[in-house]
Amino acid sequence: MRKLSLIGLLFCCAFSVKAQQNLVLNGSFELNSALDCWATVDNKVEYESTILNSYYFGDDYTTTLFKLPCFACSPPVLWGGQAKHGDWALILIGQDKTVVLPPPTGIIHLIKQGKISLSLDAPLLNTKRYKLSFWIKDPPPEPICITAKNNYVNVGISNYEDSLGRHLITSNYGDTEWQEYTYVFETQNAEEYITVTVGVNGMIDYSVFIDNFVLTETEEPLSVGIDEISQQEKTLLKIVDILGKESNPNATGLLFYIYSDGTVEKKIIIE
Repeated sequence: MRKLSLIGLLFCCAFSVKAQQNLVLNGSFELNSALDCWATVDNKVEYESTILNSYYFGDDYTTTLFKLPCFACSPPVLWGGQAKHGDWALILIGQDKTVVLPPPTGIIHLIKQGKISLSLDAPLLNTKRYKLSFWIKDPPPEPICITAKNNYVNVGISNYEDSLGRHLITSNYGDTEWQEYTYVFETQNAEEYITVTVGVNGMIDYSVFIDNFVLTETEEPLSVGIDEISQQEKTLLKIVDILGKESNPNATGLLFYIYSDGTVEKKIIIE
């Protein structure tokens, strides 16, 4: 009888462990072929040959893989703090800026956005409820040669590696400490990817560390579909001129006022 009880207990424990298995195959970016602690992946081919079970569908030059802490810049600086899980974390970068080119092109508006997808070990089941968790943080301000600033991410689930699919949650703006976000949902389309895009919406040279994406089955209540970022108070982040250089309210000409909620106000200041 005692042996039978022990077998039953072991069976229950094994079932519990299996139920909590992370369905994201490389959610902490530990499975990669990077040779140095700072691996800039400049395009889709380079990204997908460096990071396993993950795909890139954003613009070029908007993703960097870091082994934290990392010796970066010249002279070397130990930078970035610790990864949330394991050794590696990923930076997604968003750029939204005005560029002045020689005539006849003139002024153009460029938007570059980092977008990735993470493979799941199997399609999601329509009869199950799932809990997604992930972590973000603002890259630290030093060293000077790294200009990345805090931003937010949009996370979804998709049937395709190159599409955001169904939006789940938008994070708040990052802080220098890791912040966890969770979202409980049900699915109807047997999705196969977690998707992540960095927020842009008028932000210039902004970016965010992401790490430790975990998806498990759960019986917890469904999350309310509210974008976290919309709850923040709107504050002025910076003022830039038409060339994208930081300015001040006393300057003249065309100025862009960039706010924390992603909005941009254009003002023409005349003496």
